[in-house]
Amino acid sequence: MSALVFHIISADRTISGRWHKAFQKEGWLTAIDASCCPLEENCADRAGIYLIEISSPECRNQEDLKVILKARRPVSTLVFGDSQKVSNSQIAAFLEAGADDFIYKNIDERVLVAKLKAHMRRIMPAIVEAADKVVSRNGDIEVNRGRRVVKLEAREGKYTEISNLTQKEFDILSMLVGHEQKILTREFMLQELWGERGADIYSECIDKHVESLRRKLGLYGKRIKTVYGSGYMFT
Repeated sequence: MSALVFHIISADRTISGRWHKAFQKEGWLTAIDASCCPLEENCADRAGIYLIEISSPECRNQEDLKVILKARRPVSTLVFGDSQKVSNSQIAAFLEAGADDFIYKNIDERVLVAKLKAHMRRIMPAIVEAADKVVSRNGDIEVNRGRRVVKLEAREGKYTEISNLTQKEFDILSMLVGHEQKILTREFMLQELWGERGADIYSECIDKHVESLRRKLGLYGKRIKTVYGSGYMFT
């Protein structure tokens, strides 16, 4: 389960802190999001399971939930709330909006962990598939690392596949999309692409691969920005 991140989105620091400790005992990587801010570096390219509190500032209604699901593209989403404040009609509305399950926030941590383990067993195929994919934040570029295919949105809802990238071009695109809006230095990219041999490879080699990658991506290639004196960034 190392490819997963459990995101707890709640204004209740007591609950999020307790759940965070329970998840840590299981060896699960956990991110406490007081708001739906951009992911931290170590979470950026990992599949996510989200636990979102109903009626929190970030998820006041089902429309807010739809926005979160579209922006973050979780593998699975569970919503939770106070049994004294959440009605059955609210629970039904959030489930219809895309949540996979509902739990009460006073649930025992042992029961919560057991429920999540059972939930993960059911959705394991989706977890494996998500771990193989890197998707841009607005969803118009999808890099499937398992199939080594890139899908580009040609028009709304319609995608075209690109399969003529070299291995290094594919890996560079996967790296850039997975770290969207972050500057990747040439030194970092050399290390990621060639490992220990990276120190012996000229940095200009990265530039040549990026130049070829831009051409093959067409208009999408313009989103790979050169950060002079540093490296590259996907925007």
